[in-house]
Amino acid sequence: LSLKGLNVLIHSLSLVINRISNAASKVLVLDCDNTLWGGVIGEDGIKGITLGQDGIGTAYVDFQKEIINLANSGVIIVLASKNNDNDVWDVFDNHTEMKLKREHIVTSKINWSEKALNIEEIAEELNLGLNSFVFWDDNPLERDKMRTLLPQVLTIDVPKEVVHWPRLLRTISNFAKFQITEDDKKKSDQYKSRAK
Repeated sequence: LSLKGLNVLIHSLSLVINRISNAASKVLVLDCDNTLWGGVIGEDGIKGITLGQDGIGTAYVDFQKEIINLANSGVIIVLASKNNDNDVWDVFDNHTEMKLKREHIVTSKINWSEKALNIEEIAEELNLGLNSFVFWDDNPLERDKMRTLLPQVLTIDVPKEVVHWPRLLRTISNFAKFQITEDDKKKSDQYKSRAK
């Protein structure tokens, strides 16, 4: 093998060994504004956000489709957003291009509290360790705060260009499993009941 081939082989083997020795992440925590859609719902309104139109709007739709794929494989999807609760759910319920639906969301903390505190509350609600959480937020300040306050949570370095997000989410090895069972697919419903 060439040096490049050896590097690919070493990287692939390290991912397999990591998955054998460490459990897969269970929870994907998502921001809303400029993460699930472009713009700020509280300022732009439902007609002013970017979602599903040509260009960048389609990248947000593609990103949501990857989130749904994870949800269908048993990953728990939660929201942690500094926002008004009604504004966020208005987008989920009434925006025609919104692919991610309420039923995909296991629980949410949509308020003006520190996101790290909200994630600690979610972990307690779901009875899960913080090391099983993955945090996705477009804001580098929020990511830095999360790394400082909750280093156990895996905080993803999100590229500036949204067009790269679907592929990055699809290739994150932390959610990888050797096989997806029927029980995995029912996990979201089980955790929804637990959160309630």
